[in-house]
This record gives sequence, C-alpha cells and structure tokens, in this order.
Amino acid sequence: MLSATLKELMRRYYQAGARDFHGLDLQGLDLQQIHLAAADLRRANLTKAQLSQADLTHINGYQITLAQADLREASLAEAVLIQADLRKSRCHRTTLVNADLRDSLLAQADFSHANLEGANLQGADLSHTQLYWANLRYANLEGANLQGADLSGAKFAQTRLPDGSQRHGDG
Repeated sequence: MLSATLKELMRRYYQAGARDFHGLDLQGLDLQQIHLAAADLRRANLTKAQLSQADLTHINGYQITLAQADLREASLAEAVLIQADLRKSRCHRTTLVNADLRDSLLAQADFSHANLEGANLQGADLSHTQLYWANLRYANLEGANLQGADLSGAKFAQTRLPDGSQRHGDG
C-alpha cells in the first residue's frame, strides 16, 4: 500500500511540473506504467523496481541503479544512462533508441527483442546478456564486453563492433 501511495505522490509531483528525482531511493517500488519523461533520475536507486511499460524517454539517468529492475516494454528512448547499473534487469521489448549507455553495467540482463537502434554502448559490460532478436542497427558497441552474450537473430546495420570494425548488415 505504501508503494501505491508513493507512486501517486510521484505522479502528482511530476504533473505539477517537477522533474527532479535525483538521488532518490526508490528500490523495489511498483512504478509500472509511470510517466517520468525528461525527469532527472541521476544517481537514483531503482533496484528491483517494477517499471514495465513506464515512459522514461529523455531521462537523465547518469549513474542510475536499475539492477534487477523490470523494464519490460518500457521506453527509455533518448535516455542518458551513462555509467548506469542495469545488471540482471529485465528489458524484454524495451525501447532504448538513441540511448546513451556508455560505460554501463548490463551484465546478465535480458535485452531480448529490445530496440537499441542508434544506442551508444561504448565500453559497456554486456557479458552474458541476452540480446537475441535485439535491434542493434546503428548502435555503437566499441570497447563493449560481449563475452558470453547471446546475439542470436540480432539485427545489425552500420553497427560499430567492440573491435572498432563496422558490421553492415544482418548477414
């Protein structure tokens, strides 16, 4: 019940024009379908939060913690997620188009069927991450750790690979 009350307070705060959620501890909260587009979530702790179908487009999530969070079908398009922690998060069918995930921890996360088109994953740890059927077109994976990652069926076009080379197509 506390979770629902806090969620409603966040909605009202946001609807009143407030966007600063910087550094808040929101771990484990049920925030499904919440609308926080363009919010400041720098260094916020959302470990194990329920964020499925949330609208987090254009957020500033520098050093945000989303470890083990449920982000299924959420939108984080154009989000700044530099040095974010998304280890073991569930990002099935999540939209991360043009998101900045440089130097982020994404190990053991599920990005199956996620849309990462144009995402900057430079230097990210994607070890043992599920990326099957993910859209990686125009993504930058330079310097990323893909050890043990499942890239089955992933889509590539003009994708910068970890070694700096470019993959031009799905073939």
